[in-house]
Amino acid sequence: MGFWSKFVKFFTPPPVEKTNKISKAKVIEEATVKLDKFDNAPVIKSVPKRARTKKGTYKADDKSTPNVNEAWVGGKAPKKKKVTKAKAGKVKITTNNIGD
Repeated sequence: MGFWSKFVKFFTPPPVEKTNKISKAKVIEEATVKLDKFDNAPVIKSVPKRARTKKGTYKADDKSTPNVNEAWVGGKAPKKKKVTKAKAGKVKITTNNIGD
């Protein structure tokens, strides 16, 4: 087989097989799908979001309802993270003498 024959064969699409519509319908009717149950599926927690007014500004918490926080969607504020500060003077800078 010459170069040109291989080149033309590479770019020509394969022949299309003709099938009966009846045989496709039979295959679809006979097919069954078995699904697994999701009893032990992990629960996905959503990220806390701030509640907004119609104008798009943040809502404030209503102090007359102590058990619900209206400022957050879902009624509960996220837990605050502890902030640690680096102590001044405790940072040690080291240099590597490369080439000496």
